[in-house]
Amino acid sequence: MKKPHSTILAVVPANVDFKTQEVLSLCQKYDSKGERTVGIITRPDTADKGQAKTCVAIAQGERKDEVSISHDWHVVRNRSTEELKNNPTVEGRDAVEVDFLRQEPWVRLGPENLGVASLRTRLSKILLDAASREFPKLADKTKVQLKEIAAERKSLGGDNMTDEQRRDIFYAGAEKLKKRTILYVLGDTLHDSSDLEASHPIHLRSRIVEQSELFCDRIMKEGHSYASQLEPSGINPDADLRTIAKRSRVSAMEKLEPSSMTPEMEIQEAKRHLDELRGMELPGTFNPHHINIFFWKQSKPWNQIANEHIGKTFEHCELYFKHATRMAFAPDPLSRKESTFGNYEVVAERVFKLIRNGLEKMKVKAEKELCKIEIDRTHKQLDFNPKYMAEYRQQRNARNAKRSIGAVVKDTILETKDPKGPVPELNPNTLAELQNRHTQDDRTEEEAEDFLNAAWLQYKVQYHHPCDILIERHFMRKLGEITPNDRKINDAMFQELVGEDRGLQKRKEDLKRRGEVLQKCLDILEKSTKR
Repeated sequence: MKKPHSTILAVVPANVDFKTQEVLSLCQKYDSKGERTVGIITRPDTADKGQAKTCVAIAQGERKDEVSISHDWHVVRNRSTEELKNNPTVEGRDAVEVDFLRQEPWVRLGPENLGVASLRTRLSKILLDAASREFPKLADKTKVQLKEIAAERKSLGGDNMTDEQRRDIFYAGAEKLKKRTILYVLGDTLHDSSDLEASHPIHLRSRIVEQSELFCDRIMKEGHSYASQLEPSGINPDADLRTIAKRSRVSAMEKLEPSSMTPEMEIQEAKRHLDELRGMELPGTFNPHHINIFFWKQSKPWNQIANEHIGKTFEHCELYFKHATRMAFAPDPLSRKESTFGNYEVVAERVFKLIRNGLEKMKVKAEKELCKIEIDRTHKQLDFNPKYMAEYRQQRNARNAKRSIGAVVKDTILETKDPKGPVPELNPNTLAELQNRHTQDDRTEEEAEDFLNAAWLQYKVQYHHPCDILIERHFMRKLGEITPNDRKINDAMFQELVGEDRGLQKRKEDLKRRGEVLQKCLDILEKSTKR
């Protein structure tokens, strides 16, 4: 009843109240104009005189306020159980019906609306009229559905593609991925990523720059065992000059917390270290090897931070290729001619897994080179760096100038305390006393301070960890090389990459079957319409 092109037969017994019949309510609901409904009154022989007159009045359209349909009502008489036993033939049934319907009041409806024989003729005409009206609409709707199915089958591809065409489509997508990667490594962008957020993983160079800034900050703030407060040899006098990046956009990094010492504690610890590790150096001097020991202890966190930096770079590259591979094989909305695989999402995922294997190899190579850098860190440090010599000289001059000024101030204070007394004799010993450089303890403290200044300066000289160069060498410069090409992929691997999954095959089969059924229906509809 819901289908707009169907014809409804509303069968109502003659001996009931038409207003209470649910079938008529449903007809009014689904065919409010009554254009598709044919009313049929059955069992007229069971109605009393009043009911019979009401049925005839309804059939003649005199009571449309109660029942309203466009087609004329039709009356048929069914056989009772006893009549079926006594007169089982169809001819006998029709003869009884004709005799009954010739009686009042049924005969008023006319022969075209009475009996099974005329009902067959009426229904045939009604159905033909409905067909002539609905078949062209159904044919047009069927044509639209066939076009949609054909378009979807074409988008899914495969059925009408040669192996060469499939390869052309695959390597076109791979070439797009390679060109995109080369551009994005340099920090460029393409139109299809212009609507993506600035923080999106597709902007690879931006993500690597952020990660490198975080690495630099971590080396400066977390890359040593403890933080110095000595001046002017502090490890990072420009601590306010931080980088822009605030946090990693991939997995969180393990935060290291270097301990802190006051200048006094640091000098006392250095004195203890030099005293307990004395070798053959003369009193008042220290073995330069202690600077190596200091550097090895302080720079120990470097390797952990650098390893994490490699891991984060790998994650950024992995996320980039996950999105970029899909974009490379997806249909281009700006190109109607360009085609792709129906299962392009599956193909892109397979290509991504292949690329990820390449990224894993890059990561392994980077970690191996980092091991070499770590071995270099544990070797003895070079001490002929001009920057080290210049800063060390500047620090010693500043320290000596500070002490000399302090000595002059002390001497002036002594003179003002007793202006009438003898003027203190100024000689090397008294000058050393005024500079706090005379006693054995003064000398060892100065030696410890010299050691710390030299050690921290050497640490600062080696401060720039080469991990960023390692990232560029093993990741960024070679990302375009790990995209698929015909030199890397044999026939078997190619089939694994572009082969259709079971879900796609089933979808194609369903579409083909639906298309064949609809085409047969269209043929029938068009032939019927021509008649």
